[in-house]
Amino acid sequence: MPKYLSYSFFMLMLFAPAAYSQLTNSQVKAKIHLEEIEGNIKITGTAENLTDIVQSLSYKLSVIRKNKINSNQSNNAQEGLFTLDPNETKKLSSTQINVNENDEVIVMLLFYDSDKKLVGKDRIVIGEEKKDEGIVPVDGFELSGIVTDDTKTKAGKDFYDLYFFKYSDLKINSKKIVTITEELSFARNTKITISIDTNPIYEFLVNPDEEFLSLVAEDAVNVTSAYLKNLEKQNRYLTQY
Repeated sequence: MPKYLSYSFFMLMLFAPAAYSQLTNSQVKAKIHLEEIEGNIKITGTAENLTDIVQSLSYKLSVIRKNKINSNQSNNAQEGLFTLDPNETKKLSSTQINVNENDEVIVMLLFYDSDKKLVGKDRIVIGEEKKDEGIVPVDGFELSGIVTDDTKTKAGKDFYDLYFFKYSDLKINSKKIVTITEELSFARNTKITISIDTNPIYEFLVNPDEEFLSLVAEDAVNVTSAYLKNLEKQNRYLTQY
């Protein structure tokens, strides 16, 4: 196991109490609109202020393409800041995609406040296979095994691919969004952070060595799995009481 990692931080985060979760779309509503244009699909993200005060937020519009045959995944995202006047509705961002029969495309629009708390969300799946409709999430917004990519370098992309392959291999089917971000650290190094619900659970300094990345990816997936299982236990305990 790489010597570079500090496990005390990870274990501290692993058993930290679950963060308070506020209701989404209660003050600002996220909405995705789809339009077919010459065989392509135009995706537009909009925001609606449901309050009588000015709202200043950030958004992330992600298009996650998953191949149904080989489980390959790609992720493209647009991000920005926006301000809404009272009761205003505004178009934030648009993109166009083409979809083939082997693709499942997940479109997510997420809003964050100044504390990086999730306050608005919408999700549409294009090309989704039919599933059992017996269980419906209470908020109508079910995420399943989503890992978003916000890496910047080739080594970061390589780590993301390794992580996602191992994550999929474990058949982790959590509704939580796992976010992998990469940012500049000291000197010319970069640091990768893995977060769940904006809570960082794992981080390390990037080394482009393939063996290093593979080892760290395996360890990171194990930490992610343990963290998600711990959250599930906490939720069951809170439900009982």
